[in-house]
Amino acid sequence: MSLIHIDHPNIPVGIRAAFAQKVTDIAAGLQIDPNWLMQVMYAESKLKASAQNIQKGRLIAAGLLQWTSASGAPGAPQSMLQRNHLQQLDWVKEYFKPYRGKMHSYFDVYLVTFFPAAVGKQDNYVFSTSRLSASLIASQNPAVNIVKDGKITMAEFKQYVWNSTPYGVRGLVFKAQQVIQDVKQEAKDVITDIKDNTDTVAKAIGGIATIAAFFFSSGI
Repeated sequence: MSLIHIDHPNIPVGIRAAFAQKVTDIAAGLQIDPNWLMQVMYAESKLKASAQNIQKGRLIAAGLLQWTSASGAPGAPQSMLQRNHLQQLDWVKEYFKPYRGKMHSYFDVYLVTFFPAAVGKQDNYVFSTSRLSASLIASQNPAVNIVKDGKITMAEFKQYVWNSTPYGVRGLVFKAQQVIQDVKQEAKDVITDIKDNTDTVAKAIGGIATIAAFFFSSGI
């Protein structure tokens, strides 16, 4: 099985085969799709082992999974900057191990990565804990706070996860029904665009062609 993003320039060519095998083995042990691991690392760090999130001069998170001081990894986030791709995968395995058998989709994998306390919560759940206020979490994760109202809900998180996944790999990362729903929504948007603005008909026709191609090629 060829993994998505395995040819990304942030993964050194000389270790790609070993990296792919290790990701595949870890995923098998966790009972999840290895592409879910590849995508969550891509989303968090673009697969750059030395990736850093620095805010107000302070290192908040680092590494493939953007480990924080609360992640459980010894010495994180600073310690991750001393570990290469393959070494960090050992901690990827340890981090997800408690959730083995509980991750049934890419959303679940990303949720465990981003905010494990929210596992099992409904769409109206607001991300916060007794030690982390909703406003602090939102300020540290502005891209996820889509509504820009000082808090992040589960619904916003799911939308962010969908938006942050490259279109070309969504079919390999999400369940087929999720992809179909998104394509149908695009079709509705295109039709609305035609009705509301005749100046964008050419753009809309292009969108319809793309959507039609998807349905015919996928056999849906």
